[in-house]
Amino acid sequence: MDWDGILGDVISGSILLAAGGVGGWFIGLFKGKKKSSSAIKRKDEIYQPLIDDIEKYSKFNWSILEKVKAEFLREIVNDSYKYGLAGEVKVKCNYLNKIASEYNSIDPVRVADSIIEDIFTKGYAEIYGSIIDGISYHTDPEGNEWEEEIFVEPVQIINQINHSKEITSLLNNEGMYSDEVCIDKVNVLYEPIYLQLKRIYASALNVVINGKQYKHSKPVINLSMLPEEYMAYHYDFFELYNENQKIVFCNPKV
Repeated sequence: MDWDGILGDVISGSILLAAGGVGGWFIGLFKGKKKSSSAIKRKDEIYQPLIDDIEKYSKFNWSILEKVKAEFLREIVNDSYKYGLAGEVKVKCNYLNKIASEYNSIDPVRVADSIIEDIFTKGYAEIYGSIIDGISYHTDPEGNEWEEEIFVEPVQIINQINHSKEITSLLNNEGMYSDEVCIDKVNVLYEPIYLQLKRIYASALNVVINGKQYKHSKPVINLSMLPEEYMAYHYDFFELYNENQKIVFCNPKV
């Protein structure tokens, strides 16, 4: 999202050359030339609010969990005929509004939730050897037969639990670890982990079915910590999250 570039184009007046009559006076405004009352009014009512909108978001200092409002920009695009914008100015505004709409369509919590599900699935398979609980056999009226793998309950349940509050807290506190895990009992060595991740993984691992807590298979690896701690420690959530293309699009600083 080249907000800075577009802002520079608007302020310098370089793209306004294509706007016909308004181009000349607008360039003059920013060069300190004499202004007419109509030009000043047009600047105050149209161009300055537009510049303010673009400048606000060109700084990239908003939270990824917030939406880009840019309300005046959207108004100009939707009712461009009212503002007399044309040529490259209109093209730039349409492009910028399209980028803002695409940005707002991305749900970082949903992206994070998908990554957490993948981590949990991989972690579960590593710890317990498999995520398959059994095989279901099916036959249709035409006599076709097929097999369906049934995943263990924790893997099925991880994507059914609403973790939005924990995930939002996690995303707002990147780099701020809230828990720790012992990785060397002999030397009493601890490493930090995110408590939010630990809680999310634990919620699926400790699922209760028909009044009884789900019983896992025997771990196939030596665990010196809880399974949820292992997943939170050995899998780098934020590395995967910040490399996700949707998140890169939302946050060009990454």
